[in-house]
Amino acid sequence: MAQEQNAAPRRPLGARIINYFREARAELTRVTWPSRQEVIESTQVILVFAVVAMVVLGLIDTIFRFITVRLP
Repeated sequence: MAQEQNAAPRRPLGARIINYFREARAELTRVTWPSRQEVIESTQVILVFAVVAMVVLGLIDTIFRFITVRLP
C-alpha cells in the first residue's frame, strides 16, 4: 500500500480541537441574528400553522372514524 508523499503532517488532537472552537466562534460572529420582533412574528406564524394543521387533521380523522363506524 503506497502512502502519499505530499501529505501534510497531522496536528495534535488538542490543537485541532482548539482550532475547531476558534473557527466556530469566528463563524458565529458573521451570523445575522434575527431581532426580537422577528422571532416573535415567526413564532406566531408557526403556532397558527400548527393550530390549522391540528384542526384539519382532526376533521379528517373524524370523517374517517365516522365512515368506518357506519360500515357494516
